[in-house]
Amino acid sequence: MTTVTTCSNEAEAELIKSVLEEANIPASIIDDMFGGAIRVQVEDEVAEEARRLLAALEAAPQDNAEDKPRG
Repeated sequence: MTTVTTCSNEAEAELIKSVLEEANIPASIIDDMFGGAIRVQVEDEVAEEARRLLAALEAAPQDNAEDKPRG
């Protein structure tokens, strides 16, 4: 297994896991239970694909209702 990202909370980790699994990339969440980062892991064979997907999501513009003009 390869760690593709770390998260500071369980909700963020669950969201990333869901995104990966929607793309047919099985993912696991590993919590060290001692206050450290929560790791999202995938099989070694799909780690690069998972990293590309997560990088593309980070680079995508956010559709935030607060940024839209009111009218």
